Amino acid sequence: MMHHRRSLFAALFLITALLTSAWAVDVQEQLKKLEMDRADANVKSDVAMLDKQTSDDYVLINLNGGTAGKAEMLEGFKSGRTKITTDDLSDLKVRVYGNTAIITGKADVKGTLGGADATGQILFTRVYVKKDGRWQCVSLQQTRMATP
Repeated sequence: MMHHRRSLFAALFLITALLTSAWAVDVQEQLKKLEMDRADANVKSDVAMLDKQTSDDYVLINLNGGTAGKAEMLEGFKSGRTKITTDDLSDLKVRVYGNTAIITGKADVKGTLGGADATGQILFTRVYVKKDGRWQCVSLQQTRMATP
C-alpha cells in the first residue's frame, strides 16, 4: 500500500510539473505575440492599439535618453513626430514572475522618435503587468547598440 501511495504522489507531482511548464511556455508565447503585435502597431501608427496595450502609468526611456509617459508617447504618433517605418524584432526573451513579465530583445528600427532620427539597432527591456486579466505595458527602456 505504501509503495502504491508513493507512486501516486510521484505521478501527481510529475503531472503538476508538466502542466505548470506547459502553462509557462503558453504565457511566454502569448507575450511574444503581444510584443510582435505592438511592433506592428508602431509601424502602422495604430494609436488605438497602443493606447489599449499601455498602462496609464507607463514610463518610456527612449534611445536618445529622453523620457515620456503614455500621453506623450501616443501624441508623438498622432502628430507624426514619431513615425516608425520598420520595427523588426529579434532575440526576444520572456521572463514571467506571476503577474509581471519582462521582455528583452533587439529591434532593427527605421524612422523618427519625437522628431529625432531613430534608425539603427536597439536593445530594449519592456515590462508588462497583468491588470484585469490582460497584459499592459508599464515601462520600456531602449539603448542604441554601439557600432563596431
